[in-house]
Amino acid sequence: MNKLNEIKNLYKNNRKLFNTIILIVNLVLIFWQAIFTLISPGRTNVFLLLLLIGSLVYQIIRDGS
Repeated sequence: MNKLNEIKNLYKNNRKLFNTIILIVNLVLIFWQAIFTLISPGRTNVFLLLLLIGSLVYQIIRDGS
């Protein structure tokens, strides 16, 4: 429980850094999934790609306000 509180405090103090890291990871995952979807276009691959893009849009809107 103590470790969880430390992580929460670390996030609160460095919110911009954590959001930037999450944004970069999300962009890399979208790029990876786009390549994989082009190679093997299936419903699940397209759904995962749309889900990742939706989470990126949500994150950009949330950080912008």
